[in-house]
Amino acid sequence: MQAVNILCCLFVFEPGLADLSSKWNNIRSRFEKPPPLWFMPTSLQREEILSDFETSGKPKESSWPDVPTELGQISGVAVDLFDRPVVFHRGPVAWDSTSFDISHRYRKIADGPIDVDTIVTLDPVTGDVLKSWGSGLFYMPHGLTVDVNGNTWITDVALHQIFKFKPNSTKPALILGRRFSPGSDENHFCKPTSIAVASTGTFYVADGYCNNRIMMYSSGGTLIGQIGRQGSQLFPNMVDQFLIPHGLVLIEDQDKLCVADRENSRISCFNAGLKELERFGEPLVVSDTKFSGRPYGITAHGARIFTVTGSSFGWGIQRPKGHTLSAENGKVIDTWNSLNGLKNPHDIAISPSSNI
Repeated sequence: MQAVNILCCLFVFEPGLADLSSKWNNIRSRFEKPPPLWFMPTSLQREEILSDFETSGKPKESSWPDVPTELGQISGVAVDLFDRPVVFHRGPVAWDSTSFDISHRYRKIADGPIDVDTIVTLDPVTGDVLKSWGSGLFYMPHGLTVDVNGNTWITDVALHQIFKFKPNSTKPALILGRRFSPGSDENHFCKPTSIAVASTGTFYVADGYCNNRIMMYSSGGTLIGQIGRQGSQLFPNMVDQFLIPHGLVLIEDQDKLCVADRENSRISCFNAGLKELERFGEPLVVSDTKFSGRPYGITAHGARIFTVTGSSFGWGIQRPKGHTLSAENGKVIDTWNSLNGLKNPHDIAISPSSNI
């Protein structure tokens, strides 16, 4: 059966048997100097991974080659059409308490855009930088998606905009949102977090930190519809009441759009409206009560959803970890972690190929 490779912001593991046999490696926390970033197992090592899965089902950690670059806070990860990991990072900029005012406006516009390449493509075997770009374009990187046509999609929470770049182009083919202008109408975003793209070009934006909504667009950028409303931190929320929809994944063959609803500590899936537009936003699946933690990143393969959660300090401390859930019923299939423990996972990406 086909292996699946998952890149989780700071860690990579390779489930075998199309499920959960795993090869892990600890890259770094977002605020530390990066050691190794990718690992290519030999045939013998791959057999050992599968053997470990059959006996224990737990990840096996290994070392990667060194990365010859300095990365800042890593906000997004993806895998391109050539099975190469792509990293979106903030260079010397950090998101902290001084970054935004109470109205969500970016306070450091005068500092200018980030002056280093913020999008880095790595060799899946050696970890070498194959190409990089993005210098002078972004102020506070957040979401990164590479679609089935090789287009790169970006969200910038300081600009309150989303961008589409065609392959090998550094000029945006599409920009939505008003530059540095947060808002809640149809022409504005407020700290958009994530983008999911269908093979048809239809795409979805999680608008994210302020508006708590999911917006559906045509391939040309025309708004088709939106779902979501503001949730409450004091009372249990309905499935369409979001509290920071932080990540999106589209399971296209199931016409299902799943949301990492961070501060509600749940994964919620809705009808994506690709087959029947009038059903867009119809609730389908919610993660079960065994799911815990605040989900930051989300991805999927087949009937499995993978997500990484950050720390929670409400009713007891929840440490960061990974979860695997059923896309059919939301039940937790497994939880997983690095041997050294995830520190600040922010995103997760998956490759359907066994070549990495």
